Amino acid sequence: MSPRLLILPLALACGLVGSTRGANAQEGDPFFIGTSTITTSSVETDCNFNGTAIPCPRYIWFQAVGKLSTPGLAPITIYMQNQSITFTANSVNYNIPVPDGATTFDGSAATATTTFAGSSWSTLVPLSASGNQFYAGVAFPVPCPNGLPGGIHPVAWTASFFASKPGATVNWTWSAAVYTSFSTSYNTLGVKATDSNQYLPYMNSDHAGTPENFKSFVVGGATGGGGSNYTGSLCSTHSVPDLPVPTRNSTWGNLKLHYR
Repeated sequence: MSPRLLILPLALACGLVGSTRGANAQEGDPFFIGTSTITTSSVETDCNFNGTAIPCPRYIWFQAVGKLSTPGLAPITIYMQNQSITFTANSVNYNIPVPDGATTFDGSAATATTTFAGSSWSTLVPLSASGNQFYAGVAFPVPCPNGLPGGIHPVAWTASFFASKPGATVNWTWSAAVYTSFSTSYNTLGVKATDSNQYLPYMNSDHAGTPENFKSFVVGGATGGGGSNYTGSLCSTHSVPDLPVPTRNSTWGNLKLHYR
């Protein structure tokens, strides 16, 4: 084929690739159709911090939790992506990115576990686990030297939800607790995956999102009062219905093979 005849198919290939990749497509994945090409369930939940000032050096542990309202779809994975927590304090605007989360509800699961790998949370919970289940979390070092005042409001957590199957509905909420000592090496926290006390590795009454290995360092502040309130008091719960399913396009793979 002459160089002139190559122009049209190559231009067509580039055009098709450009049209299928959305603004939020996953980096390095040419098959992923970004959220601009499907309807996302992007939602925001606001909350207020209590009146306790948060000095430096301390950490705020933010965690999102929720329930699956469509258990008949299990096994199913709920994805929480494009997340940020925003607030203003001491005339400074904060925008805290939150790692992605993937929570799988599975009737055959015998344990409730949460791990962190790369840049995302991965949680597996039995379908019969009671209460809330862990979705995602982030540790925020309180800024020095002034710390944060009490009574910050509003504090907004924004996220997009997806599901591995169509028709899923979830409830979600979040909370925040303050710790005098903490870690951003998330696998060292020992995050409890579920409210339920029936599943290893943490068969206790602690709430989902509790950092089991750092409980002794919790103090009052954010939405919590310290003591045994290891995750803080929950904000308002919101239902997110009919979650979209991310899709992949094989066109680029076919063109790449045909015109390489």
